[in-house]
Amino acid sequence: MSRKLSVIVPIYNDADCVALFYERTAPILRSLGVDWEIVFVNDASTDDSLERIQALRRTDTRVKVITFSRNFGYHAAHLAGIASVDSDLYAMIHPDLEDPPELLADFYKHIQAGAQTVYGIRSQREEPAWVIFCRGLFYRINQLIADGPIVLWMAEFSMMTRHVRDAVLNNRTTFPFLRAEMSYVGLRMVGVPYLRVKRPLGESHYSLWRMIQFAVGGFLSSSTFPLRLCLYLAFLMGGAYPLLWAGFHWTLAEASQAASIFTFLFVLATGPMLALYLARTYKNVTARAVYHIDPASTDL
Repeated sequence: MSRKLSVIVPIYNDADCVALFYERTAPILRSLGVDWEIVFVNDASTDDSLERIQALRRTDTRVKVITFSRNFGYHAAHLAGIASVDSDLYAMIHPDLEDPPELLADFYKHIQAGAQTVYGIRSQREEPAWVIFCRGLFYRINQLIADGPIVLWMAEFSMMTRHVRDAVLNNRTTFPFLRAEMSYVGLRMVGVPYLRVKRPLGESHYSLWRMIQFAVGGFLSSSTFPLRLCLYLAFLMGGAYPLLWAGFHWTLAEASQAASIFTFLFVLATGPMLALYLARTYKNVTARAVYHIDPASTDL
């Protein structure tokens, strides 16, 4: 019995990549011997990405499109893709071709051999040294402080079984961070090394600010360590204060000044962390939808 594979492709202002991505990906999918479809998730692009996807669909009905009512972001696009289609297998890949579609064939071989999740292990490409350093720092810190398992150098470029997909969708957070959630499921995971290349067309949408937002979101989605850090700091500063008072023989006025400084530093260090978690808790409790679909521009 043939399995069905849905390839989820988040897209935002990537009109130049649509045709080239299809031309490279479709032959790979045909060679797998599965029933397949390519599901573009249009994150309310402001260029003609939607029109180019619709033109592709007129030539190949295995091309599908989901369009958001407004821009909801990268992770919401992945989540909408895997939630909106019914398949046996799901793959996720970006259309910019930095992650090679040809690797989907290797992913499928590992799935056939019993893997539940197969992901690409990113190798470093030529980038500014500070970008490489910051990316490596993000992965290492995230792995160190995460509450559950975190796989190094894993992104959303992957293939998973329906079982893993269902487990990921069972997570009710309004802040999806799919790579962490796939790791959290566990089961058999296989990494396939590859070299990322520069995108042949268009420009990256990731600015330094978006990278910072992404990193902070990754930490908050996978770890409660910053909350525990508040407790550790309280014990550390509470224990250090009387020792310093005794060691430096402070007067009462000097001790009061030191206490004010300690309190200020503690609030400065912990207040923002508590505020971030409180905000995320509030939004999770209100449980607004992660995305909304525009039915007029969606064709599945």
